[in-house]
Amino acid sequence: MIMVLPRQSSWRRLWWTHPELSLAAVAVAAWLAVLTVHIATGPFQAAAQHSSTLMPEQAMPDHHHGTSNPGIAGHQSVTSGPGSAPTFLLSVGLWVVMATAMMLPTALPAARSISLNGKWKRRQRGPALFAVGYLAVWSAVGALLLSAVWLIGPKATGPLAISGALAIAAAWESTRWKRLCLRACHRLRSLPPDGWRADRASVREGIRNGVWPMMVAMALAPHSVGLSLMLLLSAVVSAEKLLTRAVYHLGLVATVLAIAAIVVVSGAPVT
Repeated sequence: MIMVLPRQSSWRRLWWTHPELSLAAVAVAAWLAVLTVHIATGPFQAAAQHSSTLMPEQAMPDHHHGTSNPGIAGHQSVTSGPGSAPTFLLSVGLWVVMATAMMLPTALPAARSISLNGKWKRRQRGPALFAVGYLAVWSAVGALLLSAVWLIGPKATGPLAISGALAIAAAWESTRWKRLCLRACHRLRSLPPDGWRADRASVREGIRNGVWPMMVAMALAPHSVGLSLMLLLSAVVSAEKLLTRAVYHLGLVATVLAIAAIVVVSGAPVT
């Protein structure tokens, strides 16, 4: 006697044959959050700017006089004051959301490969652990950058600093080490099929794929260029991570970043 198994719904079959869709949904939610902040408070501001323009002496009420510090415009209602711990934590939170929106889509092919090369029962677990490692790197880097920018002060978010970060990123794109790193990102190591070793390997693979130097500019970008720079760098990173022959177009990427550096330092209007 032949047992006929119940037919799964089309949605469930799609979800299990494309396990990366769960991470794609998280990335879409992050983009919606970014756009919501942009619409609600004006041009979206990179998370660093929420604390970088705040010096300790500015935390005194006498310095407000009816005007809000541009570094936390639109967020003073949820913080205890400029330069406070809640402000910094909000900055880190916004950075994580921004990094999720920008970087998680570029990791979808690797997450899919991890899932399809593991056991069926790990179809969703592998990509989730990969994303945890991937975003953990960005969260740690963001916290360090925000801390450094807050200590340095407003000069760290000026046009020269942002332009310098973009110029350094452009120079990095032209190096041999960049080509080697990009080729390594396009290769997925063999992972254990199951157990805690598979969990550890998935997290480690996510960590290995994290951190791109050009994202330093995002930590420095003020509200006037934050969203525009975010869209530009998202396109650049996506092209590098998703195109199979991206290593042959690094010169073009370096040129785009150099032009962006010139635009920023020249003070050209960017919205």
